[in-house]
Amino acid sequence: METYYGMVKTPADAIKLFEACRMGILPRVQRRLSEKERQQIRSGSVYVWDEREAGMRRWTDGKSWSASRVSGSFLTYREMEGKRGNGFGSSRRGAGRTPDSGRGSDEDQDDGEPDSLAAGYRYKTDGLMKQSFSITTSNSQHLHLISYYTRNSQTLQTPSTDPQLRHIIPQKGMYPESSLNDQSALTRSPMQQPPFPAPVQHLA
Repeated sequence: METYYGMVKTPADAIKLFEACRMGILPRVQRRLSEKERQQIRSGSVYVWDEREAGMRRWTDGKSWSASRVSGSFLTYREMEGKRGNGFGSSRRGAGRTPDSGRGSDEDQDDGEPDSLAAGYRYKTDGLMKQSFSITTSNSQHLHLISYYTRNSQTLQTPSTDPQLRHIIPQKGMYPESSLNDQSALTRSPMQQPPFPAPVQHLA
């Protein structure tokens, strides 16, 4: 159910994927991932969806993530490890929302992760990183992208260098101009480990 396999390094890469989906070259996600599909998430997995078309505003992947960090036009997260489902959901309902989730929805509910310190959460060894990117097009489509990667993913192909996609030119006026010119999120080193554990957020 991946939209694309590769590395999204810049907003221009993300826009190119949005345009490829609009042209029917790549598939958009049409629904929430099944449990099996969640387990297939890997470094290089990229998912694109239209909020109205898919009927979802918030991305759910069953993993636990650090608090978000702003990196240019992206929000970035680092995978955490620790026990899930200990019944602390009522105090954490609504936590972990990101630009890819934005306005929330009736079916969006936090799985109830306990506080990171109380639960002994820590960064997962060799865990994934995740970045989210969202825009509203000129025709009022709310488009979202989630990509997963590791520090060793730099050799993955990007949409801008992919022979099947690099010829794609975004439709003029469809996407915010600022998104086309912003610099790479991955050159900003957003996920350096802080001196103290970061609070955990769970994106179901």
